[in-house]
Amino acid sequence: MIHDHESPEKGSETTQYLENLITYANAPIIVWDASLRITRFNNAFERLTGRTASEVIGRSPEILFPETRREELMDLIRKTTAGERWETVEIPILTADGRIRTVLWNSAAVYENDQKTVSSVIAQGQDITERKQAEEALQRAHDELEMRVRDRTLELREANKALQAEIAERIRAEEAAKAEHKRLYDVLEMLPVYVILLSPDYRVPFANRFFRERFGECGDRRCYEYLFSRSEPCENCESYNVMKTGAPHHWEWTGPDGHDYDISDFPFTDADGSLRILEVGIDITKRKRAEEALRRLNETLEERVVERTDELAKANAILSAICENTPAPIYVTDRRSRLVMCNPAVLRIIGRTQSEVLGKSKAELLGPEVGGPIVAHGQRVMETGNIETFEEGVGDRIYYSTKTPLRNIQGESTGVIAVGTEITELKQAEAQKQRLLEQLQQSAEEMEVQNEELQCTAEQLQEKTEELALLNRALQESEEHFRSLIENASDIILLLDINGCITYASPSVKRIGNYDPEDLIGMNALDLTHPDDMPTVLEAMRTRMVQPSAIITFEVRVRDSAGRWIYLEVTGASLLREGSARGFIVNARDITDRKHAEEERNRLIASLEEAHREANLYLDIMTHDIRNANNVSGIYAGLMLDLLEGAEKAYAQKLHDSIARSTEILMNVSTIRRIHTRSTGFAPVDLSMVVGEEAGNFRGASIRREVPSLDVLADNLLSTVFMNLIGNSVKFGGSGVEIVVRAEERDGEVLVTVEDNGPGVPDDMKEKLFHRFERGKARGRGDGLGLFICRTLIERYGGQIWIDDRVPGRPEEGAAFRFTLKPANRDRDSGL
Repeated sequence: MIHDHESPEKGSETTQYLENLITYANAPIIVWDASLRITRFNNAFERLTGRTASEVIGRSPEILFPETRREELMDLIRKTTAGERWETVEIPILTADGRIRTVLWNSAAVYENDQKTVSSVIAQGQDITERKQAEEALQRAHDELEMRVRDRTLELREANKALQAEIAERIRAEEAAKAEHKRLYDVLEMLPVYVILLSPDYRVPFANRFFRERFGECGDRRCYEYLFSRSEPCENCESYNVMKTGAPHHWEWTGPDGHDYDISDFPFTDADGSLRILEVGIDITKRKRAEEALRRLNETLEERVVERTDELAKANAILSAICENTPAPIYVTDRRSRLVMCNPAVLRIIGRTQSEVLGKSKAELLGPEVGGPIVAHGQRVMETGNIETFEEGVGDRIYYSTKTPLRNIQGESTGVIAVGTEITELKQAEAQKQRLLEQLQQSAEEMEVQNEELQCTAEQLQEKTEELALLNRALQESEEHFRSLIENASDIILLLDINGCITYASPSVKRIGNYDPEDLIGMNALDLTHPDDMPTVLEAMRTRMVQPSAIITFEVRVRDSAGRWIYLEVTGASLLREGSARGFIVNARDITDRKHAEEERNRLIASLEEAHREANLYLDIMTHDIRNANNVSGIYAGLMLDLLEGAEKAYAQKLHDSIARSTEILMNVSTIRRIHTRSTGFAPVDLSMVVGEEAGNFRGASIRREVPSLDVLADNLLSTVFMNLIGNSVKFGGSGVEIVVRAEERDGEVLVTVEDNGPGVPDDMKEKLFHRFERGKARGRGDGLGLFICRTLIERYGGQIWIDDRVPGRPEEGAAFRFTLKPANRDRDSGL
């Protein structure tokens, strides 16, 4: 939203905010222009590559890539300058010490004013080197484990064959069988797997050493007795399936030691001819844990994908943060006028925290006298359903509030969105202008004509102000209209064959282009395309043919059934079949109204800028004419003082003083305008020199300076602060006032004090004096702008200003005006 009180400083602050966001972001960020030269290289990228920004800025991105893939990766870079975006692209980065880091990238193009030509590309990366290495290490471990299991299984099969051979050999020779039996026994004892024989009654006639070490000696007990202390067989035991089927059986089992085993059961006939079960168990606990680790890693990767999605949502929230930081109050109320959302500006105005505000109405927060009319305005907007503007007062501030009904999906009003613009200064300026006109009308008959011209100018300025408000309101309504169009738009979906002919058109083509879907079947999409946009469409089709997986987004004008050109935002992707493109799917959104709205918005902005310039012109003319009139009046008033005596001279003195106050007001207004039109670029300023020059302008005043040679961050308006503070002491302190100006460094800041032994400032007036048009009762009369200007300048320099008693607890013995400034050396070191 654009407000009539925004200034170049606000845009500069936003630019500085974005600059700092890129520079100090934790993610590596790089920017290159259309000529493939690096233009930005943030701190995170310096840490990633070991190269400084000064080494790479102005050079080609190819210095960041390994030589073997340099040409391939530069081709990707070139495509981004043609408008292609990276979503999640893995790119190896060559560091300064020769190492390779794998980085996951996304990118976005920045366009020229024509919104077609890419001026630069910004890319953000995520270092996934350690994750890739961990995945590769886990895969290698998994492959090694699988290989070891296969090798052990083969060894077991070979051992089984050897066992069968030993049995046959035993038949031929008893002695040889005994020797071979011993050797087989030794082999079984050495195997890193367990081998047992199970009898039909669940006993274990044989168990090798691996089994005994894991589960102990079984004795004459049944397996379920000594393994699990059960009185009956286990329900989940599959070993005895072999007895039923007579065929080998393979399954997995978790033993009492908590390990997982890969079990192979075989029917086996013992030497005495009895039926046994030969069971071989391989410990696969590590493999299981590796599989579990792989599963957890996959879950972690999925969580990271979610986190990445959240990061993108946070990036979108930056736009919401802009609303949070705007000085304009913004809030939303429900049907019962209770606040359900408000930005910090609202909290500052009300003076409460968010928890104290939400759920309450303005009448509860501000009282029925102030909040009642505000609530009534919101209820009126909900009842009428129309956008309306109101002038509302909160305390001593006045706001121009635009209220819009908040509707649900059924179109019913469920609340109100309010956006305020403070017009207190405008109202006060009008009141001040009226008082100034009344004073000038009493000065002399010679100023009558000029006063009439000034009144005319003031009326024109008021007309321009109202026109500015109307333009601002029209801009808001235009933006609301545009937003409504976008949110309620329905997209077109087309299917195209390899030649670009339409094979399917969604029903929405009837609403957008007034085509019947059946009439478009078989028509070539290029026949509907604007001739100037034909190269864009052909390039998109070529890109999808070369890169079938790429998703292309572009804008194009197409002809509707009446022959008019409408704007579409198109997203296209290839339809893949057996690895190659067999057509295209196109999603198109009608953005014609958005294009027209953008044109209208640009026109309104230009009108606002022109109105702002014209208002400034009127103010310049008014200020110039009044100053000239004051100069002439001052000369005549001075002549009258010299010529008149008695009561007439007293009246002439009052006239002279009134003209002097009018001139002072003009000087203050001019200073305020300079404050708001100056940039915020500050430079080192010699504080001692500024104080000395301003003290010299007050001849005859007793001013003692205790200011060492200090450089502070400021500009040439700093002298205005001392002019107002010293002048304030001279004006209100009396003829014998003594003034002291001190400065010292304290806690990383420069503390400056301007104190006098004049009448002082009562406690209840200390804070009010810094507000516009406030005057101190104990310190005479003034226009109330001098101290307001001091506070505005000091806060602009990043400091604070306040009033203390010269003697603590005794305000009648003088005042001490204190303020802080930033030392130039510290800020320069920190890069500010």
